[in-house]
Amino acid sequence: MKHYGNAILAAVTLLLLGAIIYAALSGDGYVADQFEASLKGFFEQMNTVAGMASAS
Repeated sequence: MKHYGNAILAAVTLLLLGAIIYAALSGDGYVADQFEASLKGFFEQMNTVAGMASAS
């Protein structure tokens, strides 16, 4: 168990961090709204750039 202590601690930390992020983004709160708006804006801008490149 001594050799795997750091790996177990890292795995637990990542699981907890994932749970916190999931809880923050799964609701209808401010964080989820801002994340959705930024993600939507990013992909809309990427589609615009891709559309301009294929038009020329």
